[in-house]
Amino acid sequence: MAKNDNAHSIRLIESIRQNADAAQAEAFAQTYPLSKAADPQKKYQWARTVCDFLEQHFDTETVISIRKACKCNDGKSIANKLCKYRSSATSIRQFVDAFNAKETFAKLEYVSERKLRFCYPQCYCACIKRVPGEISKTWCYCTLGNAESIFREVFKDEDVCVSLIESQKAGGSRCVIEVEW
Repeated sequence: MAKNDNAHSIRLIESIRQNADAAQAEAFAQTYPLSKAADPQKKYQWARTVCDFLEQHFDTETVISIRKACKCNDGKSIANKLCKYRSSATSIRQFVDAFNAKETFAKLEYVSERKLRFCYPQCYCACIKRVPGEISKTWCYCTLGNAESIFREVFKDEDVCVSLIESQKAGGSRCVIEVEW
């Protein structure tokens, strides 16, 4: 039997267990294992399988909850950068401009004083970025968990709502997360 020791797989199985159904989590683990030794092509194919499985077994809201919990990190380093810019700005527009003047890994787009867009110029996902081709937007919902953690730090006393507007690997020209608070 194939090993199921890849961090992405472990997080996904635990998220299915916590956000949906323990039996489905176990069925997925048994049927679609992913080894930590998997090469980029195997990871990409596994990610496509994940999307198919989730879309066939759960409603959209549950899929988003499952994937949000699969974030690869807590986003603290990005949150710390953003907090630095936010603390020295007197408006959201000034915050956006200051961030964009210095950072290149992402851009902010001003929408209003209570809404912005967080944009990545490329896919940073370790599972899929090295393989050309598109994948369902379902895979990219994990970035919402990351963005939510980041912007909860930036806007500490506010409820933060995030939504995936565009994904490069799902056919978009970039990855765009809308953030409201």
